[in-house]
Amino acid sequence: MNIGKERFTYQLVLVFLLVSTLIFAGFNFIFLKQKLNEIVYSTTIEETKLTLKNNVESSHKALKKLKDFQIKNAKKEIKQFVDDAWIVANSIYYYCKKRGCSDNLIKKIIKRTLTNFKLFNGKSYIFIDEVKGKVFLNPAFPQIEGKSMWNWRDLKGNFVHRKFEEKVLYSPNNEGFVSYYWYLPNTKKMDEKISFVKLFKPYHWIIGAGIYKTDILKMTREVFSNVLSAYNVFAIDNLNSFKLLRGYKLKDISNGILIQLKNKIYYVKYYKDVNLILASYVKLPELLKNVYLYKREFVENANLAINIISSIVLFIILVSGIGLYISNRHLMGTLKSLIESEKQLAKLNRKLLLTAYKDDVTGLPNRKKLLNRINQIFGREFCFAILDVRNFKEINEVFGFEGGNRVLRELGKNLRKVVRNLKKDCSIYRIRADQFGVLCCDTNESQFKSFVQQVINKLESMSINVREINLKMDVVAGISSNSSNFLIEAEMALEEAKRRQVDVFVFDEELQEKLKEAEKNVRVALKVKKAIEVDGIVPYYQPIVNLKTLTPEKYEVLMRLMLDGELLNPGDFLPIAKKLSLYRKLSKRLMEKAFSTCAEKGIGISVNISSDDLVDEKMVDWILSLLKEFNIGDKVCFEIVETEAFSDKKRLMDFFFKVKDLGASFAIDDFGSGYSNYEYLAVVKPDFIKIDGSLILKIPQSKDIEKFVAHTAEFARDINIKTVAEFISNEELYKKVKELGIDYGQGFYFGKPSPEIPA
Repeated sequence: MNIGKERFTYQLVLVFLLVSTLIFAGFNFIFLKQKLNEIVYSTTIEETKLTLKNNVESSHKALKKLKDFQIKNAKKEIKQFVDDAWIVANSIYYYCKKRGCSDNLIKKIIKRTLTNFKLFNGKSYIFIDEVKGKVFLNPAFPQIEGKSMWNWRDLKGNFVHRKFEEKVLYSPNNEGFVSYYWYLPNTKKMDEKISFVKLFKPYHWIIGAGIYKTDILKMTREVFSNVLSAYNVFAIDNLNSFKLLRGYKLKDISNGILIQLKNKIYYVKYYKDVNLILASYVKLPELLKNVYLYKREFVENANLAINIISSIVLFIILVSGIGLYISNRHLMGTLKSLIESEKQLAKLNRKLLLTAYKDDVTGLPNRKKLLNRINQIFGREFCFAILDVRNFKEINEVFGFEGGNRVLRELGKNLRKVVRNLKKDCSIYRIRADQFGVLCCDTNESQFKSFVQQVINKLESMSINVREINLKMDVVAGISSNSSNFLIEAEMALEEAKRRQVDVFVFDEELQEKLKEAEKNVRVALKVKKAIEVDGIVPYYQPIVNLKTLTPEKYEVLMRLMLDGELLNPGDFLPIAKKLSLYRKLSKRLMEKAFSTCAEKGIGISVNISSDDLVDEKMVDWILSLLKEFNIGDKVCFEIVETEAFSDKKRLMDFFFKVKDLGASFAIDDFGSGYSNYEYLAVVKPDFIKIDGSLILKIPQSKDIEKFVAHTAEFARDINIKTVAEFISNEELYKKVKELGIDYGQGFYFGKPSPEIPA
């Protein structure tokens, strides 16, 4: 009886262990399959964090540089602003003195003129103080005019006017910069104001202007924000403006934090030196794509290994009914297998990392590894070179894709060998296509340039055999050093080396200016794109006046962009817009708005078109259909500049006849700036010619130009073409061009461009 009970108990225990082991094995099976996903995901997260951190750190460096540049640039603009005001005041003084004007009258004229001088969207204005302290002009605070500021102190207790006086009386050229501290307008926040002051000797005045440092930083941030928007990096002014950071304090994010949401991962860090929070993010779909790519190579093998292990465990469990002892032995074996699996997965993790940082073709570290390495050596001096094969395109064309890859593999091997022999502490990378990177720490530009030249000499002395043909490489390099933009700078230096036909070129000040120009163009391009998105294209209208009646007969339509309160003139954005093929969108929207205004108000308008418009049949058809839609053909004149008008006479004439059929007129703009061919005028026979403004401005100083304008007007009159004089800025010019027989005038004397048309 006892034996039966013991047997039953033994069997019950055995069944319990069997079931427990089966459950354990099942969980283990699921666990092992999940473990790979967890490791790959955590590896990708770690790499993503490094990338985001590097983006933010690089952005911070760029912001600091940009801040210094903006302050320097703002000071330059403030100085120029004051210099211009001084010149205006000086010109008024001497002009009026020669004509016997009283000092009181001269001062009133100067005051009235300089009151409207503005800079930085009105944030900076001209002020005038007497040297002894009395305020003569302050457009921002007219209530203090006539009062003495001699004893006025700033928020740090400094006598501000006395600092002005000291600067203009005792500095070279009687001018200089002065800083003081006061409240930001409409706030109780103290800020530094940077001012430039200059002595005006005739009246013993101090002429000056200033701007708060915070306003400069705002401009910096606006520029910085526009540049960063393309790179998933953005700036945050305060914690509360970004709902993800509500509940955090600045000290919590001063070392950088990672925030993970359902669809994005953010890296956020506060920088005290610029008082700004910078953040970078990656969208989860992009992250999951990387996870998939890293995992795909290994997941099948890993799954197979896991399935085999799990099957073995199940088999062992099923045959373990012979007894508790054997079952325990098998259980221990299973646990041992699990430990082995963990080791295999750790190896797999390391392999994944290697794959993520390895170039498939050459086996060299890739661009990601380079960026990771730059992050590791943060703070150390370094030099970096991009090496490129000049004739690689031809190699690819002759030997095909496989032949090109063979050349890249062999070149990579040769480069590694040469660099290690010459300088062992440098690292090599495949950047892209036929470009390789060489990174060296703790070296200077001169030494590094010499080293790179040696590397090139060695590489060019070696042959690479492809299909039994020995190829020689023509290698060129661009160098950058200690820069957050090292890749861009090295790339620009590389292109310069190719252009100059030299082996090596180091990024220099000239290229730095080009980079600044490129960055400026990027900022402008982003503004243009945004203006198109938010419909910020604004038509401005300038009157074209009949010189006999002095009444406007039509208005030239001029393009402006209005974006976040900032007004952009065509010179600021049109060249970039044309390069980026955005001009057509701008031009269409401008015409739509101008044609609508023309139809609504019943006014005549003059619209600029380009040769690009004329060669595009779709654009021509669109313009014609728009004219018909608004039924304003007889109220529209199309202007094309002289240099473009005669470049393709056939297309010009085709367009001319088509718009003529709808009642529109036609004008040649800037006549006198290009061909100035009277024969072409007689052939094309426009309705108007607009004489170039630069010639009109020179009429008072040049009899020859006066004769040219007079002859042009006479010739045009003989063949029934009306003439328009541009840039008429004063009464003297108006009277002169009228005397020369010009029919119409345009310029500030008659009216500045305005978004509104006078009723």
